[in-house]
Amino acid sequence: MTILTRRRTSVLALASALTLGIAAVLLLPGRAEAATSSFEKVSEWPTGYIATMTVRNDAPDPMTGWRVEFELPTGTSIVQHWNANLTRAGTRYIFTSLPWNGGLPAGVSTSFGWMASGSGTPQGCLINNVSCAGGDSGGPDVSPPSIPANPRTEHGSQTLTLRWDASTDDRGVIRYEIFSNGTRFATTTDTSHTMPIPPPMVFTFGIRAIDAAGNSSPFAIIKLGSVPDSDPPTAPTNLRLTGPHDGHYRVTWNPSWDNVFVAGYRVQQTGDVSATTMVGDTFAYGRSRGYGVYIFEVRAFDSSGNLSAPARIGIAVDPPPPTPSASPTSTKTPTPTS
Repeated sequence: MTILTRRRTSVLALASALTLGIAAVLLLPGRAEAATSSFEKVSEWPTGYIATMTVRNDAPDPMTGWRVEFELPTGTSIVQHWNANLTRAGTRYIFTSLPWNGGLPAGVSTSFGWMASGSGTPQGCLINNVSCAGGDSGGPDVSPPSIPANPRTEHGSQTLTLRWDASTDDRGVIRYEIFSNGTRFATTTDTSHTMPIPPPMVFTFGIRAIDAAGNSSPFAIIKLGSVPDSDPPTAPTNLRLTGPHDGHYRVTWNPSWDNVFVAGYRVQQTGDVSATTMVGDTFAYGRSRGYGVYIFEVRAFDSSGNLSAPARIGIAVDPPPPTPSASPTSTKTPTPTS
């Protein structure tokens, strides 16, 4: 039996055991129309990575300068940077343009980069005080793209081409990431990738779509050879819940492991709001409608469709105590005098 301790911001996490934490506020992106900024890991290793952030002027008029800011999770920090000025306020990193790359004509982009210690990626990204994701609709971009459809191969005399149908997204897909046996080896803005024919062994390729806010689809899977796979992935661990902000909670977790390929995560929200989201990364968003109980269940699935055991996190948000009504002012009847 699960017991929710009710407080105004009480959080409980259930993975293999019950863990209690306190919800924090996550600043999610707001509205943007004039510019976008997109994040990409160029290379990574167990203790860090190198990333680029591309700034694009989507307005009809020239841009005279830009400012990109975001949070990095605890345990991740920037140790080097280039092509921008950097200031830091706590866990928030603020990049501003240099004299030579701040003026961007309409439709033109530039990029800056950094080396990070840790694996955390930008959260709550803003460009010129509005969402890095862009788009004409208000509110944060919390919807992942659809999974790339119809994954297939095309063989040449000395090449192998991976092909897929384009994903859809409410704000727009900006790139596709291609993984081999669980490790990313290529990115592209096209719906194909050509490479030398791999050696004769079992390969599992995964292709996922990424939008400008960093939301990712589950992986479309292409297998070269196969072996029977009935082992499910491990359950996600260390679930964290932050928010709400702009009507959404953000749930994050440590990745699962699988003997073949973790193809994605199924995130199911129950309670006052019910929804299911399929993602290809270790975060997802759920909607808040104020007071009530919200439970998030995360299960990993592999390239054969095996599901992990569930991990759960929940929050019970109680309304504030009622405001005491003012006591009526007593009126004392004067004592008549003789």
